[in-house]
Amino acid sequence: MKNNLKGFSQVFSFTFRQQVRQRGYRLSLILITLLCFLLPAGIMAAVESGREETPTVAKSFQAETICVVDNTGGNGTDWSILNSTGLPGFTALRYVNESSLEAAKAAADGTTLIAVLDQDGEAYAAQILLPEETELTASDADSYAVFLQSTLRIILTAKAGLTQLPQVMAQVAVPDTEENGNGVMDLLGMLLPYLNIMVLYFLILLYGQGVANSVILEKTSKLMDFFLVTVKPAAMVLGKVLAMALAGLLQLFCYLVGLTAGFGAGTLIAKAIHPDTTMPLIQFFASFRLFSGMFSLPAVLLSVLLILAGFLLYCALAAIGGSLAGKPEDLSSTNILFVMALIVSFFCCLYSGGMSGMSSSADWLNYFPLTAILVTPSRVLIGQASLWTGVVSLVIVLAFALLLVLLAGKVYEMMSLYKGNPPSVQRMFRMLRERKKVNA
Repeated sequence: MKNNLKGFSQVFSFTFRQQVRQRGYRLSLILITLLCFLLPAGIMAAVESGREETPTVAKSFQAETICVVDNTGGNGTDWSILNSTGLPGFTALRYVNESSLEAAKAAADGTTLIAVLDQDGEAYAAQILLPEETELTASDADSYAVFLQSTLRIILTAKAGLTQLPQVMAQVAVPDTEENGNGVMDLLGMLLPYLNIMVLYFLILLYGQGVANSVILEKTSKLMDFFLVTVKPAAMVLGKVLAMALAGLLQLFCYLVGLTAGFGAGTLIAKAIHPDTTMPLIQFFASFRLFSGMFSLPAVLLSVLLILAGFLLYCALAAIGGSLAGKPEDLSSTNILFVMALIVSFFCCLYSGGMSGMSSSADWLNYFPLTAILVTPSRVLIGQASLWTGVVSLVIVLAFALLLVLLAGKVYEMMSLYKGNPPSVQRMFRMLRERKKVNA
């Protein structure tokens, strides 16, 4: 193996330097990062400057207690979860569940508001009432009504069972309902793989073609024979794959940092314009605090590593396509390898558990490289798979990616003297077997 990777470091460093020194690479990195920062900040500032200040967090808000009358059935939900939104003026309220409107009116004192939650079919509606004898005003009721309108989804999510997750139960005391908890876990288990495949798809779309073009570069510049004498094919392909992947991930990281900083700056500007802003996007960001502690740090890191390993695996498949091609125009046909691999593995995950969607619990999906990168990150993240299962999947994916790189090196060397249209996959393996017999 060491002999097969002779010259790897030189190829890696040279390819990486050449990639990051390109004017187009640096220009796109700077411009897109700036756009990722300026667009969210500018749009949020413009939207907030055009909004009228609302009474959501009126400084005169005097209510201290909210009597909750939940007419939607089921177990009562502790509305004190709304104190976690972090919105000034609504972080220290006392919530009391009452069985009826009459009981709420009887229990109300001078600083109490009454919140009535009703359901009509699949629609929910909340009404804020003032007790007959109260020190509060209609402005207090309006302020809380606007606040509740923007945060009602948190209550409905809690009623749906999200608070059954162990990490959230420490904040919200809700009777254990195993069916609801499993429903939320199944929902996350279905949605996260779709998000995972979208991330991989865009990574492959953006950088897979670049890997294939880099592999084919020496063929088009007539330097291939010289390289094959001084550098082992597997080392050259691995160096190019890792260098292009690192350059792409560096670019993507800068974009994400710019986007995060842009939304952060936009939030600060919006709050500077209206300290009591009710912008839905800012409230959405504030609601993330409810999910703090839901995912452990080791699970998050392992999931990210699995996604990156999957990206490397598909870069290795792109390298095989580049090795098969004799000229750039051939890449359109040879790069079908990683596209078909992504589609086939997606449908394997989709239908291995029947027709119920991306929620299959089949264990073998964790250990087959092309499916592991689609389902295992989300399973580890939400606790459906153990960390050890994730580690085993990561090792398998990385080992398979290395095997693909070695295969790409053999294909590259085999195609050095090949003339004509690129061979099919079946013919490629037949040629490899025949070459092995000849060398033996």
